[in-house]
Amino acid sequence: MRLPPFEPPTLAELRAWWRTRDEQAVQRLILEIQRQRLTLLELRSLIDGGVQQARASDRTLVERGEPLMTLRIRIAQEVLRVGDIDDTRQMSRAEQERLAVRTESQMEYAREGRLRRQRRNI
Repeated sequence: MRLPPFEPPTLAELRAWWRTRDEQAVQRLILEIQRQRLTLLELRSLIDGGVQQARASDRTLVERGEPLMTLRIRIAQEVLRVGDIDDTRQMSRAEQERLAVRTESQMEYAREGRLRRQRRNI
């Protein structure tokens, strides 16, 4: 099933819906969305570790266009797409800041690749 384009609900919107809606189904949906977002953060951490290990053993595994790097970039893009994800109970502030810096560098890497592809297509 293809989803139509839409703006993802922000963390603030999810919290507002939680407070204003008492329907159990809506609350379950909000919990599921937040669970998926937390899982996305966990996956980003796992792929970052996998890329570091791959880089240590064979740098060709993490070159542009390789599946590991494509996955890493795609996960970083998705995390940025959804915006704030409340994971403060799981991470210290210092860890969150390190993660934000790492995500920004991943997005810069993705932007550079996209620009190169656009230039090739011109």
